[in-house]
Amino acid sequence: MKYFLITFFVLIISFVISQVVIIKKASDTGSIPYETIEVFNEFEVRQYPELALASTQLDKNSYDENSRIGFRRIASYIFGGNSNKTQIAMTSPVQMEMGRNSKMSFIMPPSMRFEDLPRPNNEQINLTVQPPKTVAVISFSGWASDDILEEKYLELKAALIKKEIGFQEGYFFLGYNPPYQLLNRKNEVIIELLDYKK
Repeated sequence: MKYFLITFFVLIISFVISQVVIIKKASDTGSIPYETIEVFNEFEVRQYPELALASTQLDKNSYDENSRIGFRRIASYIFGGNSNKTQIAMTSPVQMEMGRNSKMSFIMPPSMRFEDLPRPNNEQINLTVQPPKTVAVISFSGWASDDILEEKYLELKAALIKKEIGFQEGYFFLGYNPPYQLLNRKNEVIIELLDYKK
């Protein structure tokens, strides 16, 4: 019993230390700048600048089925699977357009010009420029799933309708943490707004 307790204690300490290291590394990942326009009780409104994306189209209409496939595919591009064999810095968050035509995107570092990005070796990866956009954002912790994302989308949509704020149908998921980070996770659901005025 004594050895079991010692082993259990060592495992717990090791787990906590590993998660602290992972959280620290995640916090060092470059984040995408945005401007907070207005904050409500249920959500906030942000303005994002023009962004360069490496994206891949996904076959399934499901976060649970698409997330790992999309992540691995685009990760291969930034880890050197490109015309220059260039390592591209990871940025946070990872963006996933939800719906029938799901698409996962890594946002390229703001320091890199779009025209200087190396070509992907994988034909399933496309480089595009996302124009500036104004969005409503709702945040939540823990793990994302199809059910939770749909719940947060409907919650955000209802809040926008209540405040008579125009928006586009459909939503995006923003994930801020690597899959092996188990603690202190951050997720967001965003909806693009139409002609928003404060």
